[in-house]
Order: sequence, then structure tokens, then C-alpha cells
Amino acid sequence: MKVSIITDLEGPCGVYGKSDGIGNAIGNPVTAGQALVNEVNAVCRGLVSAGVDEIVVFDGHGAGNSIDIFKLHPKAHLMQFGFLGPIGFFDASYDAVIQLGTHAMQNSNGYLCHTFNSHGYTELRLNGELIGEIGVCSLLAAYFKLPTILVSGDDVACREAREFLGDKVELVPTKASINRYSAVNYPPQAVYAQLERAARSAIEHLDEIPVPVIPENIEMTLQLMCPNQARNFAIAGNEQTDERTVRFTGNDFVDIWAQCNGYNPGTHNKTYGISPDWVLPHPLAEDAFREFAAKY
Repeated sequence: MKVSIITDLEGPCGVYGKSDGIGNAIGNPVTAGQALVNEVNAVCRGLVSAGVDEIVVFDGHGAGNSIDIFKLHPKAHLMQFGFLGPIGFFDASYDAVIQLGTHAMQNSNGYLCHTFNSHGYTELRLNGELIGEIGVCSLLAAYFKLPTILVSGDDVACREAREFLGDKVELVPTKASINRYSAVNYPPQAVYAQLERAARSAIEHLDEIPVPVIPENIEMTLQLMCPNQARNFAIAGNEQTDERTVRFTGNDFVDIWAQCNGYNPGTHNKTYGISPDWVLPHPLAEDAFREFAAKY
């Protein structure tokens, strides 16, 4: 069994955030990185105890440099993705997805809340309904028929996950939000124990956790902070509906999300051959190493 762990840095217990004048900034990056890897390792312990044999951790915050690989669980592979490849984090080779260290969407009053870009985006809607990073990542997984089985983060993020994913997903709150820059952290060891238990339970009840349904007809609207940003999308061939809002429509969620990330309509999936059965054409690290060793 193969499981993807998608990480963010705002949600782990002990991460401190502040305003940098426009959006959010992590105030204790060294401690935050340690907090994240501690939570990743707790989840890995639970997955391994439930029989998972392949774990791929995607460092999903900022430039993808939050996780110290030398502190990572020995069974985990670390994936770091740049912008010269597909926009997704996983493919059809996985069995399930975990979202770890999440935060709530913009305007939710959750701790360090924002929607993908705290310096540029003010609102994202899917078919008229507000959606955040938890929902988008869940639908990217659903494109490949993968359930999101566990979500962790502050209490507002966990509530958002429950509303989007339903009653079967495992949730682990790491802190209680007071407002965007204030929270009460729960005791770390208690959080780690809950993460390990929840990961094990999610695998044991995997068949009971549904895959979210992607709408057949998709309309995604993105509201930006600056009109210049909206204009850049319009130049790429997307529809600009007002000074700060762009609109994307279609019936392929990955292609729609690629457009939100700057791709011209229809180009992303064609470039990389993306379909619900697509598998990233790169082997896991130990497979590549064994092949190299056999040759030399």
C-alpha cells in the first residue's frame, strides 16, 4: 500500500506565525520545521504499524524546504516539486492521501488562514461555494480516485475538513485558533499520539472513507488582491470577469487547477499526458538506487 502525505507549515503544533505587512510569515522557521517533521514521523509510525509499505512525503509549504530529510522517518521518501513539472502532488499509483499541518481558508478567522497565496489571493470559489486548500487538494486526489483519509491542523481547519470531506475522515486538531495570529497549542506529545492513532485507524478503515465527487461541470473563480494579477491571467487566455477576478470553466479538475496556476487552457494535461490513470514517470528512490547499483 502506498500513501501520500501532503504537508504544510502553518498547522503543526508549536508553529508561530505573524503578519509581514500584507500576508503571513512563519516567525520561528527552525522550530516550525522540527514541529512539522515530528508530526510527519508520528503519522509514519501509525501507517507502518497498519501495514503501509510505501510512504511519500510532499513538502508542500513555500519553496518545499521545511523538512530536514535527515530527521525524517526511515520509511518515508521525501518529494520536493518545482514549477517545471505537473502541478499535482500525487498520481494513480497511490492508495490514499493525508493532509498534514493544514490551515483554514482565507477569511475564516483560522490561525494563519489564507488560500494558497496570502500575498495575492483573497477568495477562491468552486461552483459558487468558497473552497480552500483542503478542498482543492482533496479534489486533486479524487481526480486519481484517492480518498483523503486524515487531516490535521488548527480547530478551524479541522472543521473545514469535516464539512468538505464528511464524517469518515480522521481529524487531529493541533491547536485552538483565537484569531489569525493567535492560538493555543495543544501538548505536543498528545498531538503526536493522536496522529499515530489516527493514521493507523484511517488505514484500518480505508474502505469506509469515500472519495469526494468532482462536479461534472466546473466553474472556479479566483479573486486577486491586485488588478495587475488578474490581467496576467487574462493575457494567458482566461476570462477576466471584473477588475480583480478571473474565471475558469471546464470538466477536468486538474486542467482547471493548472489554469489557476498560470497554464494556458488545455496545455497542462496535454503537456504531461495527465489522465485519471496517470503515474508520475519516476521510480521511488530505493528502486533507482538498486538499478544504479546493479549496473555499476
